[in-house]
Amino acid sequence: MEELYDITVSDERLEDCRDVVEPDLQDLIRATIASGFSAEEVLIAISELVAEDFAAVVKTPSVH
Repeated sequence: MEELYDITVSDERLEDCRDVVEPDLQDLIRATIASGFSAEEVLIAISELVAEDFAAVVKTPSVH
């Protein structure tokens, strides 16, 4: 298994990206809760999906 030692991301670009992603994420969370899932279930599911996508991008296995 490879270890990830360093990822460099501009703080400014990261902040800009968060500003773009956050409204859609909040809408997704609200809609999923409205469909009957708990906030904890939604956040865990989102976290696992993000971990899988992140692992694919950096080419390391995800663990959940």
